[in-house]
Amino acid sequence: DKKDKEVEFKGDYCLVAVGRKPFTEGLNADASGVKIDDRGRVEVNEHLQTNVKNIYAIGDVIKGPMLAHKASEEGTLVAETIAGQKPHINYNLIPGV
Repeated sequence: DKKDKEVEFKGDYCLVAVGRKPFTEGLNADASGVKIDDRGRVEVNEHLQTNVKNIYAIGDVIKGPMLAHKASEEGTLVAETIAGQKPHINYNLIPGV
């Protein structure tokens, strides 16, 4: 644990998920001028807009948890932004599971 105390537990099964990464290969980001960070994620501002004015990114290709319901909220935020509304997103209200 965090206090260097050994913890042991037993179970019939163990599911381990490691090595998740954004799948940005094949997006042709170089040709569009969209910046990709050193971890392969598309860089966005607080409005989920990339460095290219009319290109936005959501979900698994940007920072944050790779969750479908997070991407859904981000998609709504982008659509409302494009429509000229003043949307907001509170990541603390999106379930983390």
